[in-house]
Amino acid sequence: GRIKLGFRADGRLLAADLYVVQDNGSESGFFDYRSAGDFVSLMYQPVAMRHRGVPVKTNTPWRRAQRGPGPNQMAVTVEPLMDKAARALGIDRLRIRTINNPDNKSKWGGERTSISSIYIRDALEQGAEEFKWNEKKKMSGQRNGNKVIGVGVGQGHHPGGFNGFDGLVSITPDGILHIHSGVGNLGTYSYSSTSRTAAEVLDYDWSRCVIERGDSRKQLPWNIGQFGSKTSNTMSRTNYVAAMDAVNKLMEIAAMDLGGAPDDYDIGGEKVFLKSNPEKFLTYARAAQRAIELGGKYDGHESPDDINPITRNAVEGLKGSGLIGVAKDNLKKTGLAAATAAGFMVIELDVETGDFDILDYHAVVDCGTVVHPMGLETQIKGGAAMGIGLATLERLVYDPQNGLPANVGLDQAKPASYLDMPAVMTTGAVGKTDPDNPHGIKGIGEPVMGCAGAALLSAIADAMGGNHYFKRTPVTPDMIVNALAGQPQSHKPLDTNTQ
Repeated sequence: GRIKLGFRADGRLLAADLYVVQDNGSESGFFDYRSAGDFVSLMYQPVAMRHRGVPVKTNTPWRRAQRGPGPNQMAVTVEPLMDKAARALGIDRLRIRTINNPDNKSKWGGERTSISSIYIRDALEQGAEEFKWNEKKKMSGQRNGNKVIGVGVGQGHHPGGFNGFDGLVSITPDGILHIHSGVGNLGTYSYSSTSRTAAEVLDYDWSRCVIERGDSRKQLPWNIGQFGSKTSNTMSRTNYVAAMDAVNKLMEIAAMDLGGAPDDYDIGGEKVFLKSNPEKFLTYARAAQRAIELGGKYDGHESPDDINPITRNAVEGLKGSGLIGVAKDNLKKTGLAAATAAGFMVIELDVETGDFDILDYHAVVDCGTVVHPMGLETQIKGGAAMGIGLATLERLVYDPQNGLPANVGLDQAKPASYLDMPAVMTTGAVGKTDPDNPHGIKGIGEPVMGCAGAALLSAIADAMGGNHYFKRTPVTPDMIVNALAGQPQSHKPLDTNTQ
């Protein structure tokens, strides 16, 4: 692709012109070229922008991103150019980003879509303070023999939530809460953390909850797949609406049995009780038994009209087993739940070999409410590993005539290993909530890759004096050595599938 950026003297991006030609392989591929334009429009808020994209079929395999289609590729493309603009304008590299960052009132894309929340400026400012950006950027260019220090910063983004899926919970007469989840598990266990939403709404002891998952015979609802940084936001919404449906039914049953109106009741301690006299209550176990006796909507003999047929079949399989909470996520959706991340990195580059060591990495994420702190930290670090791979290690090489792969092993296109990772990695979170989610949650799985890859390329350019930008990935040692020696590269502009 080609991109042209025009800045005002104070660093404000006035115009962006982006043209992407996407190699999709032999199939239809994925619309990364659209996501590429969305990234530039959202993250830099150009006053004027033109974006064009063309997908092209080639005699190579179908192309899909391993993690984060479109925005991550643009992060490692455009973020180094922001550094270049900052240097040309005499502006701090962090400052040029915060000048152009969006806020909750910003619009993005050709349709000028709204944003429910975005706090990338907060992530950059918090990260700069925690990383000590103003101190560490003074290390730029420090030399020890043939090794030079480079300091970099990068941003990442990906949409962080969907809506419109279904939630399903059931309370059985033994008082156990069964949370039915159709989410898979890519190793993040977010099917578990998002299930806690239902337990929290119903004020349930987590030890008395069972997550029903992994097998459609367990009566699973229509849920989003685990992709696109969408699970946490989307599934916390569905579990919330299902649990709220269960709460409403508990109150209705209590009013039938104990008198008064449903609004006269509240829940707590796995009981539904009269607000004016908490001694009048039904246990959840007793209410579940009464739901079976009442039938209809209470025990799954009837289900809402707007749920997906998959969810309807699941309710049918549960009918008569207890109190059923089931609902479609019709909660408000005012705009894009924009998940963002900021990464800061220090490297030591060997100018003779082109190799480098990452000395320090810190990332701060804008993911709304933190659901599972340890899980989030692992997600940030795992994304950084893949960002390092995207920026400097993993490449596709194909014979241009016959479409045969030239790199057929991990030694030729390897993902980052422990030896490629920094010994010091720290993380943080902004912690500002998303208003469209009942618990303020957004996803974060993909932006953590883009910000790390961008920070690394920023640091490499910084170690090289800030005078050279490779405008492609991965940036490999031979490319660094050629650039420093003033030698031509083995590839030409816009070449793909190159050695």
